[in-house]
Amino acid sequence: MNEFQEKVINVLVEHSPVWLVGGAVRDIILGSEAKDLDLVTSLNSDQLENILLEKGLNPQKIGAKFNTVSVFQHNNRIDIVQAEDLRQDALRRDFTINAMYLNPFTNQIFDPLQGSIDLEKKIIKTCNNPFSTFREDPVRVLRMVKYAVQYEMEIEQSTWEGAKDLIALLVGVSKERITAELAEILVLAQAEKAVKLLDELDYWEVFVPELARLKGLVQNQYHSLDVWEHTLAVFRNTPEDLFLRIAALFHDIGKWEVASRECYVAGTLSYDNNSYYIEGYKIIGTRGDKELDNKFKDLLGKEIKVLGARPDHYPNIVQFKRLLVGETATKGLTMVENGKRHFLNHERASTELLKNVLQRYSFAMFFEGEGRKREEELLYLVGKHMNATLTFMPELRGKKTKRSFRDRAAEFVWDICWDGRVCRLQRIHDFLMLWKADYGAGKVHTEQQNIIFEKIFRELLEIALWQYENIDNINWSIFREYANTLKLTGPGLGEFKNHVRKKALIEGQTDLDDIFLHKAYQEYIQTKEKR
Repeated sequence: MNEFQEKVINVLVEHSPVWLVGGAVRDIILGSEAKDLDLVTSLNSDQLENILLEKGLNPQKIGAKFNTVSVFQHNNRIDIVQAEDLRQDALRRDFTINAMYLNPFTNQIFDPLQGSIDLEKKIIKTCNNPFSTFREDPVRVLRMVKYAVQYEMEIEQSTWEGAKDLIALLVGVSKERITAELAEILVLAQAEKAVKLLDELDYWEVFVPELARLKGLVQNQYHSLDVWEHTLAVFRNTPEDLFLRIAALFHDIGKWEVASRECYVAGTLSYDNNSYYIEGYKIIGTRGDKELDNKFKDLLGKEIKVLGARPDHYPNIVQFKRLLVGETATKGLTMVENGKRHFLNHERASTELLKNVLQRYSFAMFFEGEGRKREEELLYLVGKHMNATLTFMPELRGKKTKRSFRDRAAEFVWDICWDGRVCRLQRIHDFLMLWKADYGAGKVHTEQQNIIFEKIFRELLEIALWQYENIDNINWSIFREYANTLKLTGPGLGEFKNHVRKKALIEGQTDLDDIFLHKAYQEYIQTKEKR
């Protein structure tokens, strides 16, 4: 117990008996450090406020009808409530393991509901009828899950049944309170168990159905797990960091939206309401807005055949893969025998769904540092999480490429880290941690592929560190001289400077010269002409 806690207790004991209660007593019994304290006295809130004010403390009345008085100092918080009868007070608390009372002077423990026995037997049960307990405060359902996982405890049957029956009551609780509990749950050492318990309670089904519907969603031949089990494996592979745990939990929620199998669709190509159709099936592109226009603009009204992918859950849509020329066509849609399983652009779909999910919570409050900006970074990470696998597929498959690995890796790192203003090293850290967790989550890899993956991982990190450390070492004085000779000003000057910065850090040349700048300018002009 620290000086601040001792001071408050000594002030109060002059006017009333004082008992420690709740998590502090539980943690003391378990041999853990008690952080925040809950105290019980016979004083009402007005009396408590006056007594504490007289001693120079700054009490605050909080809780329903101001029944709780709290005092703060730095990272310490003490909550104080009135209780004339400790047995009755115990029945109003959440779980028996939190309904033990400790005299701070004699170390006497008063345990009216035998919480110490439940603690020893590792059992969680409510102090009162479970339905009454959870109706009084539905957030207790989430705390039940947290305690069960944190202390490796079993949940008593009637307590579990009450929690499951009343899970929907959480809809009436502020998202700030729910997020506060989830933020603690998701960073537990065994948080995967908590995610599963929440699933068994139907929490995800009720509040995040986008996640719950991943169960049983079959993947392609490269995966040994369905999407739900794969998600749990990725989650399990991430460190105890809230940002990364959320990214892992939701990185693939878009797969349900885009899950598809290969098919053929043949017939007359038509165009209606800004969309292309073949025999009533809407054809959608997966490679940009102009993809279908480039393929179909001269084929309207003609008989064509397309290889595509039919979404599992949107049977009247076909995702375009390629146009089949000169093949026999049977009108309508037919599935490809042993056709490939696809999740085309699932990362984009995951980002859109996650954006919606985040609005139901207040995770920005619990991200260290930038808060809301970190939520944006979370969406960025999920949207880009496939980039490394796609970029370095040749290396992982033992194939050669025209460009060297070093150049592609340096450009890859730059594109991830540069946000248009600064090089964000945190991005590559987050990206690599999620990629590694994803790579090792149920996918089938050879030993050689694993060795190559680790090599790519290390080199990407080394490149990122070099770029971060050298971005301010670029010799801009010669750049200014060169730009003046070209009479570059305004946006053009800024665009060229960005191009030079990127080229210098990709090629590892911070000491600029005329030859480098002339080549960079020619590249810049060519890029500009292609727009």
